[in-house]
Amino acid sequence: MVVTRRIRKQERGGSLTECLAELLLFVKKPRFWLRWLLILGLSGGAALLGFIWWWLPGTHRTGRIITLPTRYDGDRFYVEPITSLGIKLSLLTDTGGGLFLTQGAVERCGLSPNRLLGQKRVRLPRFRFDAWIPEPTGGEHWFPVVDGEGDGMLGQRWFAGGVWTFDYANHKLILQPQPFVPTQAMRQHTVELGFRKEWGMRTANHPHFAVRIDGETVDCLLDTGATVWLSPEALMMVDDSGPSERATSFLAANLYDRWQKAHPQWRVIEKGCQRTGASMIEIPVVEVSQTAIGPVWFTRREEGNFIWMSSFMDKPIRASLGGNALRNFCVTIDYPGAKAYFEKAPAPGDTRTKPVSSEAQPSK
Repeated sequence: MVVTRRIRKQERGGSLTECLAELLLFVKKPRFWLRWLLILGLSGGAALLGFIWWWLPGTHRTGRIITLPTRYDGDRFYVEPITSLGIKLSLLTDTGGGLFLTQGAVERCGLSPNRLLGQKRVRLPRFRFDAWIPEPTGGEHWFPVVDGEGDGMLGQRWFAGGVWTFDYANHKLILQPQPFVPTQAMRQHTVELGFRKEWGMRTANHPHFAVRIDGETVDCLLDTGATVWLSPEALMMVDDSGPSERATSFLAANLYDRWQKAHPQWRVIEKGCQRTGASMIEIPVVEVSQTAIGPVWFTRREEGNFIWMSSFMDKPIRASLGGNALRNFCVTIDYPGAKAYFEKAPAPGDTRTKPVSSEAQPSK
């Protein structure tokens, strides 16, 4: 019995040695490495294609003009879809913002979040046909769930792949059919938009464009959701019967400070925002697509905010133009075409919007 065990052990040892020798010979063959390189290449390519499918937007395709259920408040657009169970949501639309639903909205709608990439995420619920909004295009349908006020935000990723009209005069947000053909009047006020790209692919959808202020070209974010909360003193100075929470435009601190010093006649509200304590300055004329508008109040923001925001854009910005300036227009943003159209649309009795002439040009 003992002898038999020793013989078997030696046999096993010999077999193992032979297997290792054969494996070593196989590894040395070129085919082995080529096969593994092919497998790794195919796996990497599949992962890259999956990332592109997830990250890059598709196209909002519709065969007709769709006016979304909208509430207009303080020169900002909230879409208010109604779920199939009759629950109304109120979501701020913000071309410069993110994409999320609040925990309160998720619970009210009876949604069950999943945990993806370390964070609770959920898809939009089903909506009634007569109070419908689209999901984001592409693969990124899952909204982060956060704690906070309100129901949530529809930001740059939701707008991506669509052509949207912000009709400020008539308080309508419209999803346009594609391919989109602008009217002749729209073509006269066309602005090229810039978006961040990596390896030739658009990787973010924060729209960048340029305006002119005080004789300078200022790179801006087109920011429909920019918001300020006016202090009681600011409300008295603005004196327009509007709400405290309202649209604003933002200005980098270095420009703010320089223009305040250069133009002491421009009105300033110290600590005009009661939430942040930021000051505000009233700029008499802002030129947008060859059209002079104004006056426009800008809220001061520290340089770090714009450095961070610029990381999502194609070039550094120094300001963002919000609804308190955009309300002078009917703005159509063509994301696939990277263009915006600023049609003059003054409110009844509002004469602040006018074509730029030599007399209207801001002086440096």
